[in-house]
Amino acid sequence: MTRPQPHAFEPAPLGSRLTRSLPITIPALVTLLVVLVGHDRRALWRDEYATWWAASLSTDQLQLLLSKVDAVFAPFYLFTRAWVALFGDSLTSLRLPSALAMAAAAGLIGALGRRLFSPGAGLVAGLLFALLPAVSRYGEEARPYAFALAFSVAGALLLLRALEQPDRWRRWVPYALVVAAIGWSHLVALTVLAAYAVAVVGAAGLRSTALRNFVLATAAGGLPVAPLLWLGKRQTGQIGWIGDRGEESIREFITSTFGSLWIGLAVLALALLSVRLAEPRRRFLLAWALLPPAAVLALTPVINMMLSRYLLFTVPAWVLLAACTLRRLSARVAALTPAARAAAVRAASPVTPATAPRSLTSDPRSAKSILSGPESAAAIRPRRALAGDTPGWGVSLGALALLALVGLPGQVEARTLPAGNQADLRTAAEIMRPRLLPGDAIAYGGESYGGPRTFRRGMTFELRDLDGPKDVFVSVRGQDRGSFEAVECADPAECAKGVTRIWLVTSAPDRDLFASMPVARAELLRDEFTTVFAQRTQGVAVALLVREQPSPAQQ
Repeated sequence: MTRPQPHAFEPAPLGSRLTRSLPITIPALVTLLVVLVGHDRRALWRDEYATWWAASLSTDQLQLLLSKVDAVFAPFYLFTRAWVALFGDSLTSLRLPSALAMAAAAGLIGALGRRLFSPGAGLVAGLLFALLPAVSRYGEEARPYAFALAFSVAGALLLLRALEQPDRWRRWVPYALVVAAIGWSHLVALTVLAAYAVAVVGAAGLRSTALRNFVLATAAGGLPVAPLLWLGKRQTGQIGWIGDRGEESIREFITSTFGSLWIGLAVLALALLSVRLAEPRRRFLLAWALLPPAAVLALTPVINMMLSRYLLFTVPAWVLLAACTLRRLSARVAALTPAARAAAVRAASPVTPATAPRSLTSDPRSAKSILSGPESAAAIRPRRALAGDTPGWGVSLGALALLALVGLPGQVEARTLPAGNQADLRTAAEIMRPRLLPGDAIAYGGESYGGPRTFRRGMTFELRDLDGPKDVFVSVRGQDRGSFEAVECADPAECAKGVTRIWLVTSAPDRDLFASMPVARAELLRDEFTTVFAQRTQGVAVALLVREQPSPAQQ
């Protein structure tokens, strides 16, 4: 077996400062713009309400919560708690960190594509990433998935940098720190380490200083994550609902991962056309795309974590492979133009050693590495790759525009209010707000859409600027018992004593607003209160119940 060349991941020539910066800055800015446009049209959903709720707890309350549930999200909740303390808890403030993480991820993808292939490939990959509806969906969500994605790309870049001088430990320290950040953002994202291992073996072989230092640096980065793994193992019951919901079909998985079925199929098709197993760069990206889902699937009998958003960090590998295909097709189209044919004739003339490109004469192994990519000529002439390849760039940008058009329905859906199969609690709060009076109380019912557990923290967020209404049927608050769920009154009549107006927020059907409610509470509300107002929005009904006042004769 021939040992892989140590230059398998040697950077391509980058050309001017402008050439180096465009693949990073343009995708980052475009992604930030796309994510932020209309980000507030969609209300928070169940998991985002959990983020806000955890971030609003005191230190003791948060510690109590994490000792029982969601310990794996402790770093994210602590970060969000600090962020809210600095910038407030508005919807935009809660979602801005994810938007910034997605923008950073786009820039890092551009940098990775530039390093692996060429500046043109990096720019196309970053822009392709920016137009995916899933990037908007999770870039405007107060959850850690955008962070896991960004850190996974950063880890790949730092790994390749370390492989340039694998015997120098200071090259491995930043990589180890990012491994810890990957685990802190989401434990499932640690499966990307399998793809990193493929990159190291492809670059340096099985018996090498690079592989030894990679293992040591990865282990060092994993040490701070070990407590989360231990606590997460004790709390696996909290993701038991993944198995109960049934397996996602391949169609659903692709749709959720990319935000659109058709754009997902297009990216996958373009990526598969780029696969070259004999080429280390593409083999690494294919491992990044496939090994994490395979690992999660293999663990399903033990713990089911097969959820598309948990594997969002594999998307950069797909878009980088797809970008290679787009650039290759663009180069072929550009070669058909008269100017390109004339240039090809001139290039066919003999080249003397004095005029030969430096990269082809100074280090044959480096030249071989550079030429193994799909854009060999562009890599040697990076200025032309971004500035002079007008027909080729016309094809690339046209293809991106077409994909953006195909993804428009997904972009609209990403901003649909609210996300997915969720109750529209923001509109429910807007229905209540102008009708609230001092002394009003609130109660919750129903089973679907999360029921009282989700409705309670959602309505608390949506009405957080008001003093009330009182949660009338709660005896122990969730934050006081280390849970997302409160303990409700055993004696509803006692809890409702003196209350004349109760707002009922329920997912029960209109024909029986008191369905799926404890019997004693339902009888109290039916017998002593009259429904004077009711209105339904998506997944939730809001009703005003007024207690019937006894007549003087009854008194």
